[in-house]
Amino acid sequence: MQKLQYVAHTPNKLGEWHSLQEHLSDVAIKAQGYAAKIGCDELGYYAGLWHDLGKYHPKFQQYLECCHLATENGRSSSCKKFPHAIYGACLAREYLQPLAPIIWGHHAGLPDKDKLTNDLSKENHAVQNEYRAVLQHVPETLLQVRSIQKSKQAMQGLAKDSTEMLIRMLFSCLVDADYLDTEEHFDPDAPKLRGGYKTVNLLWKIFQADQQQLFDRVKGIDSKVNQIRSEVYLACVEAAAQMPGVFRLAVPTGGGKTRSGLAFALKHAMIHNLDRVIVAVPYTSIIEQTVNVYRNILGEADVLEHHSAAKEPDDEDARQSYAKARLATQNWDASLVVTTTVQLFESLFANRPSRCRKLHNLVGSVIVLDEVQTLPMFLLTPILSGLKELVDRYRVTVVLCTATQPALEGESRYLEGFTAGSVRDIVSSALAKQHFAGLARVNYEIKEQTWSWEQLVADIKEHNHDRALIILNTRKDALAVLDTLQNDDEIDADSLLHLSTLLCGEHRRQVLNQVRNRLDRHQPCLLVSTQVVEAGVDLDFPAVYRAIGPLDRIVQAAGRCNREGKMPEKGRVVVFEPEQGSKPKGDYETAAKRAEGILKSPELDLHNPDTFETYFKVLYKDVKLDQLDIQKKRTNFNYPEVAKNFKFIKDDTTPVVIQFDDRVRKHLKQIQRRDLNSGDYRKLQPYLVNLRQNDFKGTEALREEIAPGLWVWERLSYDELKGIKIGDRSIDFDPADLVQ
Repeated sequence: MQKLQYVAHTPNKLGEWHSLQEHLSDVAIKAQGYAAKIGCDELGYYAGLWHDLGKYHPKFQQYLECCHLATENGRSSSCKKFPHAIYGACLAREYLQPLAPIIWGHHAGLPDKDKLTNDLSKENHAVQNEYRAVLQHVPETLLQVRSIQKSKQAMQGLAKDSTEMLIRMLFSCLVDADYLDTEEHFDPDAPKLRGGYKTVNLLWKIFQADQQQLFDRVKGIDSKVNQIRSEVYLACVEAAAQMPGVFRLAVPTGGGKTRSGLAFALKHAMIHNLDRVIVAVPYTSIIEQTVNVYRNILGEADVLEHHSAAKEPDDEDARQSYAKARLATQNWDASLVVTTTVQLFESLFANRPSRCRKLHNLVGSVIVLDEVQTLPMFLLTPILSGLKELVDRYRVTVVLCTATQPALEGESRYLEGFTAGSVRDIVSSALAKQHFAGLARVNYEIKEQTWSWEQLVADIKEHNHDRALIILNTRKDALAVLDTLQNDDEIDADSLLHLSTLLCGEHRRQVLNQVRNRLDRHQPCLLVSTQVVEAGVDLDFPAVYRAIGPLDRIVQAAGRCNREGKMPEKGRVVVFEPEQGSKPKGDYETAAKRAEGILKSPELDLHNPDTFETYFKVLYKDVKLDQLDIQKKRTNFNYPEVAKNFKFIKDDTTPVVIQFDDRVRKHLKQIQRRDLNSGDYRKLQPYLVNLRQNDFKGTEALREEIAPGLWVWERLSYDELKGIKIGDRSIDFDPADLVQ
């Protein structure tokens, strides 16, 4: 098909070029609709209308023609790029200044305020000359500005951090609208793959029916666990009618928090006309279990699982394969999203388009933070600031869920928490204490002397624990214990299993299924694990060994012991200090040291929820809760530095795809034939392992990039027990060890 005079993108599979004027108009209408949710529909409209004005420049049109020829001839592009976003930003600077950083960054990412000022300065003659050249080709109708009074009111009197967040939201509106319209051009069938999710109202009805079936199944079974789970569920359903805001759900391990928390969220969203529920969990090991629980209740198609899949490809490359890779990212348009806290908060403070596109879908939502005590303390101040902003200005309800509640309420010189008295208990404090006492199913043994790995194994044998969970602080320690058990002739090698982030998600899922089957049948099962197993994973061992760590982690580990309360006596939880062991540096190590002191107290009661609030209040005095000055960078509108520093794991990682089974191998072959599409990342997620940069850079021979940003790991460098390895060496350094 013949090229139009002005186009936005290269031809699609039907050979059709993308009209630039149509693209600008369609993106403007989409962005206007998204921005209406935050009272800035006019700004959304003009952001969409002007974002690609720079593409009217003849040099950009020549660049697109060159890219098209490169794609047609199957060769890499040597076309000289021509940045276009800056010229729409020049126009915004003249008429609607808040849109300047949004338009400037819709490919490269939200900029630093000082850089933006310099780039758009009238003294920057090179840019100004090209800007005037662009205006000669832009239709006059695109340059007319109507009243924006409504948007001005929405921005009036905002504090700097509130303005910074509003710009993020507007950026998200523009980027998502742009991505969706571009995706529809390259693949006209793509919109059919997005959307179509059931509403929260319908999901709540389905949930109610499933819950009634559960009640019918357990009717007549008189157990303390079932009684407490029923009381927690009824409290959640009753509290859902309360006005949106911040809620606390304190439930002991095994008390039905996963299911009851979803009941609260769905009913609350239905009553208050909210669009979606977003459940954020700390570990991928939990996300797999949580997703399975929700899909068993609500069906496969209506639970969107999203954590990570690939590094973001080059935003400025116009070749089709790169465009498709960008467009395949998730925008959280489902009614129920299950993600990780890393994905949620690093997206909230990101500056790159593909990470930010989902943010406008946080508006009018219920965010359930599962195992909230695992939020990194060194980022706690910006996290709480972001959550307060979402609650105060964007119709968001936040639910803080855990058995070990941190002290996030009130303000002091150490912590800027939620306003005192604003966090409402879903389960009353008095009833929660009864529940914790009622589900006290273990005895703690705190060992005073350090243990070698051999002494640990000796204790397991001495107490005839053929079914036990051993949790270590690092992957290196877990592998060392695994080796010690393997080298002991009295230990049944077939009983050994391993769980850590060295294993891909599908492998971990299979290991967990093996563990549950063995436990159900009272077969030998010695599971050696890192922290990934101790929060939210539904396992029930008669004995648990936990290397000394933060106090909340110890109690979470105990939640995997005698979980269902079916043992005739209480379960055994052994807390020990490894002689050869190590701990992740920073805040984790500080919290572990504070726990060591508390564990020596004769008055210690780990079955009392008040213990943890006191522990966290003391702990917050020991650590800096905005260690990297994120809040200062936010008020300076330095978006790249905020994104660079706001990392749960300080050492950047890159995911690789493990060729674990025939299913993933078949799917990878399909991708190689046709490039990435929007459904691929979701299907690949169970097969990912994250590598820190040193390991990634040193393994060129063990991986292959089959699509932009998508790396596949060599099959023979993966062990069925220990997971990913480099040659004969396991990768025992865990990026999570760097969390401070």
